[in-house]
Amino acid sequence: MIAGHTSVRERLRAAVNRGSLHHALLFEGPAGVGKRRVAEWLAQLANCTSGDVRPCGACPTCKQIASGAHPDVIRLEPDPEKATATIAVDRVREVIRTAGYHRYNSRMRFVIVDPAEALAPAAANALLKTLEEPPDGTGFILIATSTSGLLPTIRSRCQRVRFGAVPEAELVQFLVARGVASPEAVARLAQGCPGRALVIAEEGLDGRAALREGMLGAIAGDLGGLLGFSEKLVGGSGRADWRPKVDALIEVIEDLVRDASIVGSGANLELVDPATRPVAEYWAPVLWPGGVVAMQRAVADARAQLLANAQGRTVVDALLARLRAELGPARKVA
Repeated sequence: MIAGHTSVRERLRAAVNRGSLHHALLFEGPAGVGKRRVAEWLAQLANCTSGDVRPCGACPTCKQIASGAHPDVIRLEPDPEKATATIAVDRVREVIRTAGYHRYNSRMRFVIVDPAEALAPAAANALLKTLEEPPDGTGFILIATSTSGLLPTIRSRCQRVRFGAVPEAELVQFLVARGVASPEAVARLAQGCPGRALVIAEEGLDGRAALREGMLGAIAGDLGGLLGFSEKLVGGSGRADWRPKVDALIEVIEDLVRDASIVGSGANLELVDPATRPVAEYWAPVLWPGGVVAMQRAVADARAQLLANAQGRTVVDALLARLRAELGPARKVA
């Protein structure tokens, strides 16, 4: 089941049916919104062996693609065994060679690059010619949260497909089908991103609340307390362990800043988390509007630094210090 993106999928279906699917697609949109899931759905759609509804999800081809075992759906992503979260040029060259071979048993081969921002400069350059003139029957799907980090020559060779937030009602239905507790609250916090919703559901609303309270306590105290919070969150663990915690912290700060902007601007919008209204009301007079813009940039910078393989401790320290400075005395919530 895919939550939302009906119009995107219908456009892709029509292109497949017409035989006019672009050979290089750039899926762009928020993290966790479902871009990779739609990429896998597209590979299933193009290769499903069912004669009726496609993709059926039940034929051997659909099952292989869903499990990541189909030889004609190649995933180009950072090596989890390596310290650097980048896609190296050697890996790109290997995939290009593989894409030049005959397909195994599919109508169309797909190479899914996720995240495209992880392409090292040499790797991106190595991919350029193949994006322009791919082997017959091979399509590339590049997945990106932000296209600003991609080479302009990469962007120009791709057809851009933009993914927006999933409507809250559809996201609630998606969560209910998975038996998620408090689906309405989780959907509101997820801001239209099914992947984010599942992460929040897994850690639990209490876990997200505890992280928020820990962060608020850290910025309210002295610099030593802030650094201690950062060390506790990130220190002594590998990237695979601390990255989800840092992502969650960034989301918590982003949500609080958004709610402060809603209160500060007087917009007729629901808060992301009504339970944090006292924080939003205390922050709003200080952050709106200049501090909101500064913090939005700080959040974007934090995410960009993580994609560039910065250390979690560095990212957290910088983001919390920026928030502390923007808030001034208001960091101590009454």
